[in-house]
Amino acid sequence: MQSLDPDANEMNDNKPAEKQSFPFETLTDFDMASVSDQQLSLMTEGISEMLAVLGEAGEQNYHVLTNVLASKTDEPFTQWQHYPPGDVQDRENGAIWFYHAHQEDELARPWEEHGHFHLFRYTELLRPDAEAVAMPDEFDTEKGGLCHLVAVSFGMDGLPIRIFTTNRWVAGEWMYPADDVIALLDGYQIEGKPYELTTRWLQALLKLYRPQIEWALRERDRRLPEMAERYGDRWGDEKTVEVLSSVTFDLAAQISAIEAEAMRRNG
Repeated sequence: MQSLDPDANEMNDNKPAEKQSFPFETLTDFDMASVSDQQLSLMTEGISEMLAVLGEAGEQNYHVLTNVLASKTDEPFTQWQHYPPGDVQDRENGAIWFYHAHQEDELARPWEEHGHFHLFRYTELLRPDAEAVAMPDEFDTEKGGLCHLVAVSFGMDGLPIRIFTTNRWVAGEWMYPADDVIALLDGYQIEGKPYELTTRWLQALLKLYRPQIEWALRERDRRLPEMAERYGDRWGDEKTVEVLSSVTFDLAAQISAIEAEAMRRNG
């Protein structure tokens, strides 16, 4: 992994002002018996897709993160800068991802990370009567905006360690209720773009961790009334609050749990 260069931080208006003072919940254990048959089928599909991606990545000596970081080989890794430059975006399917890093913050993100992926869908894909719960100060309803799905954190060893949701300002999103965001998960697809294996890895993750991601988004929403009470109407721009929920990531354990539950149901 490339090391972070704290002296090369790119200026960005979305930098937090200070340490996070608002607590959040982290899901570490999940009861697979609680998922529907439809969700379990989706997660099983995610296993097949994830293993296929990892197999192809091994054959090609490709790493879902380090190959993305190599998109700017002429510069040291820079906090807040997007990797790859210009992001990976499928305008037809309305899906985007990029990777970046913030300065270390043990209260906002109480885990050691190198950086994280952010995943988005276009707001035009939301149901017509969807109502935002938080918006940026300036927005163009004709042009539309981005709805943040989740972020995926990677450790300094290059392995994924956490899935988390964020306060509105972090990703500059138009924030919508969890149920509306969950409805956008199924259509997350990027085709014919660079870093295909990374994209497919992220797409598989959304299936593999679907019930935990739904929990994270609903847990995010559960905290919003308290956010409003503590910080007022502009809680979405409160820069002392970055993370609103998180899920620990253990791919081997997740696959084992899914397969065990599938075997139990199939007798």
